[in-house]
Amino acid sequence: MNFFKHFPPSLTSIPKLTLLALLLAACSGGGAVGSPAAAVETYLQALVSVDEVAAINASCSAWEAQARLEAAAYQGVQTQLENLDCSLLAQDGEAALVSCTGQVRYSYAGGEDQLDELGGRVFSAVVDGGEWKMCGLASNSQVAEAQATATAQPAEAATSTPEPAAAAAPQHTATPDTRPLPADWRSWPIIPQPSQWLGQVYAASLAQGNNPQHFSVAGDCQNIPEAFMGVYDIPERFSFPTNEQYLLETVSYFTGSFNRDGLAVDGGYNFPAIFTPLRADPAQCENGEDPLACEIRTWQPSFIFISMEFVYEGRTAENYEHYLRQAVDYALQHNVIPILLTKADNVEGGHAINEATARVAYEYDIPLVNWWRAAQPLPDHGLDLDRDKGLQPPNFHITYEAWSVRSYVGLKTLDTLHQSLVDWGVETP
Repeated sequence: MNFFKHFPPSLTSIPKLTLLALLLAACSGGGAVGSPAAAVETYLQALVSVDEVAAINASCSAWEAQARLEAAAYQGVQTQLENLDCSLLAQDGEAALVSCTGQVRYSYAGGEDQLDELGGRVFSAVVDGGEWKMCGLASNSQVAEAQATATAQPAEAATSTPEPAAAAAPQHTATPDTRPLPADWRSWPIIPQPSQWLGQVYAASLAQGNNPQHFSVAGDCQNIPEAFMGVYDIPERFSFPTNEQYLLETVSYFTGSFNRDGLAVDGGYNFPAIFTPLRADPAQCENGEDPLACEIRTWQPSFIFISMEFVYEGRTAENYEHYLRQAVDYALQHNVIPILLTKADNVEGGHAINEATARVAYEYDIPLVNWWRAAQPLPDHGLDLDRDKGLQPPNFHITYEAWSVRSYVGLKTLDTLHQSLVDWGVETP
């Protein structure tokens, strides 16, 4: 079995050799500069240093675009690389697998230290331009094949069974453009009225095995359970007025999703982080799987709230919109209904990110919770000015009262979506 069969086409012509012979062959890799392990260590050090140029220089040409994204994954948090040790796991000529141990210690806004564990991760390295370069994380199948090659007795070649293709995203026709335009996002309703084409997405979601009672969150510190809807899994901490007792049914329906520590939400997360495999939990995620993909695979939600309000160096409305589209595309490809949110702050000026978010919601015809509009009646429009004194940029965090209002409009949106699906006949009451 060739555990390098998933490498780029230019590497598939490498002769098949047994792992034992490769490990004994001191001259494997020929005259290439450096070593596979050193290339991976250099790349990891560049990421933790938020050094985009160094990350790209340490990457193979096929990985440069991803390296540019991953170099921003730790922007805005204090980081330290500890106990890093990478070693060669397997090599086949100019391609190799490298395993690493160690931790990335990081903290956000002076909070408690957190760790991203490197143990259990296996990286790919290739010779590119005469030098060993890091070329991404190996897949679980590559790692398994490498381990099997090291221990297996000679056997007849097995015929692999192709993995089932992901369900195709349903085709849809956008709602006729009587809708308010993205430039008029301030007037959009707080609670969105979903378009009926989402019933097709939901039906496909159920057919592929997603759980109708699960929702996920992809977000930053303002979307962790303590700040966003986690209270609805703690009955003694919330109540509804008489005319809204119906919301108890929605709370009961989605119980277990509200206060769950999801795999695509964390304090200090930014958009690059959820597309960076290094930020994924190695105990629950497959090697090479990023936090967003891992969350959707393991929790199998039918809905996902997507909101990245955290300010970091290099964030623009343009790259925010690019990442947002990438997240929406991934969710829809897996028949998960994306729910977007505007934000209360205007750190970037001109509310450019809110308009970009509205543009994505409009073009994909997906729900947008207009949290900005809901925050306007609150003191200081929901912004925690005391907490943000002395911070740059200021006026980003929201108050505890704002947490409650934002959680409430999130719940109301789930209720509206669920009731719409019942009305459309694709969900039972």
